[in-house]
Amino acid sequence: MTLDQVRSTVLVGVDAGATKTEIVVVETTSGKCSFTVGGPANPSVVGLERAGEVIATTILSSLSGAGLDTSKLSLVAISAAGIVDRSSAEVLRNYVARRISYPPNRILVFEDVVAAHASVFLLDDGVVGILGTGSSVYGASSSAVVRVGGWGHLLGDEGSAFRLGSGALREVLECFEGLKECSSLALKVADRKGFRSSTDVLNYVYRSENPKVAIASLASLVVESYREGDATAKKLVESELRSFARQVAVAVRKLGVRKVGFTGSVYTENRDILKQLLVEYLREYAGIEVEVMEQRVRACCGSIVAGLRAVGGVADDVVNILEECCRPVGHE
Repeated sequence: MTLDQVRSTVLVGVDAGATKTEIVVVETTSGKCSFTVGGPANPSVVGLERAGEVIATTILSSLSGAGLDTSKLSLVAISAAGIVDRSSAEVLRNYVARRISYPPNRILVFEDVVAAHASVFLLDDGVVGILGTGSSVYGASSSAVVRVGGWGHLLGDEGSAFRLGSGALREVLECFEGLKECSSLALKVADRKGFRSSTDVLNYVYRSENPKVAIASLASLVVESYREGDATAKKLVESELRSFARQVAVAVRKLGVRKVGFTGSVYTENRDILKQLLVEYLREYAGIEVEVMEQRVRACCGSIVAGLRAVGGVADDVVNILEECCRPVGHE
């Protein structure tokens, strides 16, 4: 694909996460962006086939809503949490291609961290940390790529909504079973969710259609309690952020960069309190002052930047279009 073709075409970017899937359709001739939200499509949570179905269905819905069809497309760029090897990416790409009747060689699939990095730095160097349902760290410069964390909720996801929600549920269980004094965080979560016993908590988790999302949804109550000065919530949030900051610091040191950025719902919805904590912990662990860069485009549009870069380059005017019509929520 040439840059001239890109300048007069339709591009689709996909950000497939554990909680939702956001898709953008960009018409480069008019500079118009159309957004559509679908269900969870993290392959490691819902499986490759279900992820492909959600992505394909939402792409078709997006195109229909924009009055377009696949014949107008030049590129589909999919970033997905949980895509950790080439074979998984190939399976997902081929499934989506069949469902939308589109050539698989014009569909790119890569990890969500790649799109997250592009959403902050576009084509520049730096380290990005994702704090969403899960967490991971990715750094890229002209000479190297570094990944830290991103081990999934069974082994890692430090600082994520899942870890915060999991910590809150442990507080509730220990409260109900007399293992410790009931904290105000435990009482708040129990009250909001209608928990009256350990059995209620366990049913909430293990009978849920999507346990990871169910647990992660409680992160907002943890942060709410943190804002209210609850000591248990403060300990939980700061412990998780410290663990996450250590991962970011490793990437910063390995690449020798000072620019960092953060994405993901946990961070973007609580930037006012988390940004300063992360800067403080990075100063402690990395031993340097870092410059925190704000997200310049949404993650789904970062997918397009990453996809175009992979197939031959990104025209400045296309970047300008994305920065204008694809600003992150809250930055419009």
